[in-house]
Amino acid sequence: MKISDRPRGEAHVFRDMGLGDVLMCTPAMRALKRADPDIQIFFYTDLPAVVRGLSYIDHVLPSEQRPPHAIYMSYDVPPPAGHLGMQLGGKLGVAVDDARPDCVVEPVLVDRFRAQWRDLPRPIIVVQRLAGWWTTNKNWPNKNWHRLLARLAMNVTIVEIGEFAVEAGEPAYPHYFDLRGRTNLSELAACIAAADILVGPVSGPTHIAAAVRTPAVIILGGYEVADNAHYEGNRTLALTLPCSPCWLRTPCPIDRACLRGIDPETVEQSIRDVWGTGR
Repeated sequence: MKISDRPRGEAHVFRDMGLGDVLMCTPAMRALKRADPDIQIFFYTDLPAVVRGLSYIDHVLPSEQRPPHAIYMSYDVPPPAGHLGMQLGGKLGVAVDDARPDCVVEPVLVDRFRAQWRDLPRPIIVVQRLAGWWTTNKNWPNKNWHRLLARLAMNVTIVEIGEFAVEAGEPAYPHYFDLRGRTNLSELAACIAAADILVGPVSGPTHIAAAVRTPAVIILGGYEVADNAHYEGNRTLALTLPCSPCWLRTPCPIDRACLRGIDPETVEQSIRDVWGTGR
């Protein structure tokens, strides 16, 4: 659908799945509402918990209810340089000058997590090891995660998030809480908001962290370019190879060399740098 074809006084916007992609739609809708305060914005998504209640989105509806003229918020793959949130503004015919997304967070849930962690060693580090199942080439090797967690867990608190466990029989760490598969979207957002730092690949939690102002250490490698999802206050660890950025969905023929080249010591130092700056 063309922007000029949308119903007068209304914008019907569609992004069904992909937590990060849903959140990256919010800057464009925010800019649209700022440009035209009287417009009614209809957003169709299967992840309503993170956007229902944002002041500039008038209606949040299931994606299956979208009309044929709804504007699908997508970007080219591979995309050009620049933040994807800014690029999505073109879908709605607006310029996005701030790509930081918005996310609905329940203060009661945030307070609950903070109360649970009050007496634990800080920083409270939320760890996400796996990106989505469709972007496995974003995943840092698990042996590197084990080395990092073993080094960190003696002095900090680790809260691991994700949809499922990485593998059975993993080593036990002190000051470690496993929330994989144990949070809904509202709890996930609150957990990240209550934490001090997020560590992981570019994924949905990256964009939640940006929205709630939790700094992040992003283990990027070379799957995409750093500024596609960079937010001020984050530390992005990239390793550019001749094949970068690849956006490769099939198994990497060089076994993710761009990620294997980032060692646990570098990630640990980045965490300490971010924590020191934040404090």
